Amino acid sequence: MTGFNHIPIDFEQSQLIERDDAHYYQTPKGDIFPSITTILQKTMDKEKQQNLQSWKEQETAAEYITQEAATIGTQTHNLIENYLNGTTHNDELRLLSVAHFNNLIPFLQKINDIHGTELRLYSNKMKLAGTTDCIAKYDGELSIIDYKTKRSNQQEEWMTDHFIQGTAYSQMFEELTGIKVKQVVILVSSEKNTRMEFVKNTEDYKDQLTQRLNQFYDIIE
Repeated sequence: MTGFNHIPIDFEQSQLIERDDAHYYQTPKGDIFPSITTILQKTMDKEKQQNLQSWKEQETAAEYITQEAATIGTQTHNLIENYLNGTTHNDELRLLSVAHFNNLIPFLQKINDIHGTELRLYSNKMKLAGTTDCIAKYDGELSIIDYKTKRSNQQEEWMTDHFIQGTAYSQMFEELTGIKVKQVVILVSSEKNTRMEFVKNTEDYKDQLTQRLNQFYDIIE
């Protein structure tokens, strides 16, 4: 039996679909919206795009590293979701996935009053969608909570897109439920056996979210 209090919020969620190597969602009314992760990837700073491309060209194991990171991330997310929901995980797991999960437990114990995990949100106003890891109270403050697994320690300036992503989730959730979420929490476990928490106010990233949305829709028009 889970030790976490759950306060489910009832609303009709969107459905994830794959299109052109990107994530899109179909809303209950049938509209197709891009995911916030797709929007942020497409509007990534040019220098970051060039650095990523250079790494792919220079790193002979780039494809393997990318695929392995995705597997580790998915398994860690599943372990956390099961932990919060009081369920078990029976699939075969990478040892690194288990290590990331165990590393984050001290942060996970700050979570309570859970509205939901893996909620598929969308916004008719912003014409975007996405899946948030968890919406719950963190240290007593209702928050958008996302978990990240990284190869190395992170610096706050590297996390801006994650803060924008969390702000987008807060906007979507408020539009769908009327419940305002003012805080974004990003919990990071690194392969250096370190853990980091980044706590931000959603108001501080709304302008950047609007800029990236405008940039994206200018690109595709």
